[in-house]
This record gives sequence, structure tokens and C-alpha cells, in this order.
Amino acid sequence: MPVEKAGGAAPGPLPPAFLDLLTEQEELLVSSRDASGQGTVRMWFAVIPPGYIYLLTPTYTLKAERWLDDPWVRLRVPGTGNAQEGVVTPVGWEEAGRNIDLLTARFSMAGAVTGEALRWMLQDGSRQLLRVGVERDSDGVKPVQPDDRLQ
Repeated sequence: MPVEKAGGAAPGPLPPAFLDLLTEQEELLVSSRDASGQGTVRMWFAVIPPGYIYLLTPTYTLKAERWLDDPWVRLRVPGTGNAQEGVVTPVGWEEAGRNIDLLTARFSMAGAVTGEALRWMLQDGSRQLLRVGVERDSDGVKPVQPDDRLQ
């Protein structure tokens, strides 16, 4: 279910200013939402050129269910007020296979120790791999925003 905005534009890469903040990070705080509110969890992530973040999650979680209806996501650097909003797009094995070394390096603790293990998880439906990008606006992409609620 690819996410496309008005005019057919798929989400673009995240701003380099946000990606630069992730250099020494192992986890992100990842928020999802639905009609009853928002939830935030810590997640491992992978940064894949040209600037997308990939998240691996069990398929049957509240956040995964929320993203079926609303692809909005907020990524926050733990211990800081630096956050970036974006949208998630589910990706399959074909796309994952093109980035297998980076994905298995980052998601080995989640069971994706080898490419074959990741392929199996995605194809049997026990896990979802999600690409996070930003919606484009008339001026390009939305910039990194401090999360005012953390101040």
C-alpha cells in the first residue's frame, strides 16, 4: 500500500540535518497515532541511501495496525527534542534484498541475522519492513522540528 500524496508524489528522503543527528544512535523513539491517541516506542532503525529510515516491526502490534490506517510517524532522537515527522510505506523482499547488508547489520538483534532470515520474516508475514520518508511540500521537504511537548 504505497503512500502517495496529491499529484502522485511518493514520500521523499528525510532531511540530511535530521539524518546527521543519528550518527551515534542505536534507537529512535517512534510515534504512531489513531483516533484514540498516540503511542511512542523505542525501535532499532537502519538509514538507507539516499536518506530513508527503515523500521522492522512485528506485524501484529498496535503501531503496525495504526499505520494501516494512518501512515503518519514521528521520529525523535532519544534524550533530545529533535524530531522529524514523516510517513511510512511498507516494503517487500524485493526492495529489502537490494539493501540486505545494511538491514541485517542493523536488525540482527530482531532476528534478521542473515538475508535468508529477513526474507523469511517478510514473506511469512510475521514482520513488516517500513520505509520512512517525508511528504513533499511546495518548498521541498519539511525541515527538522523540535518537539515542543518535550520542553
